[in-house]
Amino acid sequence: MSKPPVETEKAEREIPFTYLCTVAGLDEGARRMKFAEFAANGAKHIVLSDGMLKLLAGEPKAYLNLRQEVRDAGLDFVDAHAPFGAECDPALPVPEYRRQMLARLKFNLQLIADFGVTSCCVHIDTTLYPEYPLARHLDAARATLDEVLPLAERLGVAIGLENIFKPLNTVDDVLTLIGEFPSPCLGACFDSGHANIMEHGMNDPECLAFDRFGRAGVPVPWEKDVLDRMLPHIVNCHLHDNCAVKDDHDLPGRGSVDWAATFAKLRTAPRLKSMQSEVIAVKHAIPVKTLVETFEKLRGNQNQDRL
Repeated sequence: MSKPPVETEKAEREIPFTYLCTVAGLDEGARRMKFAEFAANGAKHIVLSDGMLKLLAGEPKAYLNLRQEVRDAGLDFVDAHAPFGAECDPALPVPEYRRQMLARLKFNLQLIADFGVTSCCVHIDTTLYPEYPLARHLDAARATLDEVLPLAERLGVAIGLENIFKPLNTVDDVLTLIGEFPSPCLGACFDSGHANIMEHGMNDPECLAFDRFGRAGVPVPWEKDVLDRMLPHIVNCHLHDNCAVKDDHDLPGRGSVDWAATFAKLRTAPRLKSMQSEVIAVKHAIPVKTLVETFEKLRGNQNQDRL
């Protein structure tokens, strides 16, 4: 008697693929044209980006307008990137600034949930305050997670901590915080370009990691097997290319990232909610058609929603 076919849950999972769409400085008409162009070239989802969240926070009317603009184009949001910088980062150690940072992060999580998004990338720290030791920054990040995670859990928004070529954002830092705060709403955001810099940039003196860690007065803790180490915890990801020197956010194939291996491994990530192109197309004058076709070819099928 022949055995029934084995159902493989991972093979059946639908993982939305989303695109970063830069809207800074665009009025409503220009945004609508940009959204329509993505849809006309086969995209189905775009990122609720940090720029869009800043727009929503600064212009209350945009709360309704932006959602309708995206819907009219036949697109939707499935993932988000929280605003980052000195006034936004969870590891902000300055006591008198933290109350506003926490209020801002909670407000953004609420906006993200209102838009039906279930995962959000968060940078642990972007700006170091040299008067405070690195350990104090990490303690501040712990205090932020302790306060913010219960809200994320109530809203159903998974926070993905991103690996970056900077102190406090290494794979060790990301995994340490995830281990200390076991929650279905805390995971990792894998960034392919940042991983490439930390794995392969040590032979080029122009590599950004030397500068970023040098500012903190610590040697670069070069990394290995970044994707493998983060894989069990990845809830979202940023996909873009570089040559392991600058954070180019360029099109796959224009750098040295191993894309076949990257996609093969991401397909096995048990917690993955979405995959994202974080190529900054406007920076490199990349047509939307080229952008979408490149990622569709890498993904190996014509179904925008299925790996």
